[in-house]
Amino acid sequence: MRSAVVWVFVGLVGCTKVGASQDPSEPPDEQQQFAQPPGAKLPPPSTGTPPMTAATKVTILMTSATLADDCGTPPPAKAKGATWAKDEQAAKADTADTNRKSQRQRKRSCEQSSMQLSVKSDASGGAATLAVKKVELFDDQGKLLGELTPRDPGVWAPDGSSYNAWDQRVAPGTELSVSYALSQPPWGTVTERWNRTYVLKAVVTVGGTDQAVQHEVHIEAPTFLPPNVKT
Repeated sequence: MRSAVVWVFVGLVGCTKVGASQDPSEPPDEQQQFAQPPGAKLPPPSTGTPPMTAATKVTILMTSATLADDCGTPPPAKAKGATWAKDEQAAKADTADTNRKSQRQRKRSCEQSSMQLSVKSDASGGAATLAVKKVELFDDQGKLLGELTPRDPGVWAPDGSSYNAWDQRVAPGTELSVSYALSQPPWGTVTERWNRTYVLKAVVTVGGTDQAVQHEVHIEAPTFLPPNVKT
């Protein structure tokens, strides 16, 4: 019995020595595998907002809007205050073709729905592409009347004479005035169209980032003057 006790005691001492031979300052293999290298810095915690890239340093504002008709043409290419004198002369010269004359008169009386945007790009940014994702029209009670379809993007020429076709690319360090023709608002669903203030809202994406812009548009009832009244 005494010999058996001695053997058990010797075995316990041997196990203790083996366990003590391992350096306690050394972490286990699994901890060594994921240990942080000396001098390394942990990444900053996520804020939930993607960092601003060079291509997204673009500011967009809706400067004006017209809510009227859809003439099927791009926004007027003439500068503000320009007249239709050439069109009138052509209509008078073509008196034989009454159908064409009436078409031109209707075209001149049609006012194209459109919106104008101010686009400013930071000089430190990169080139970016702009696109209009959605255009919505709301009445003065905040009710959504419907979506309008944008088309025919144009950029105001440096000489201030007209809108030119635009590829929707924005170069760094530029300030642009751009215009989009819009489809006709759903006036058929509006009981009282005139003497009201509407809100046109658009979602514009540039460099992969969406920006919401809007503008108020007040529409007054047209006035019809009696014949032979000077204006």
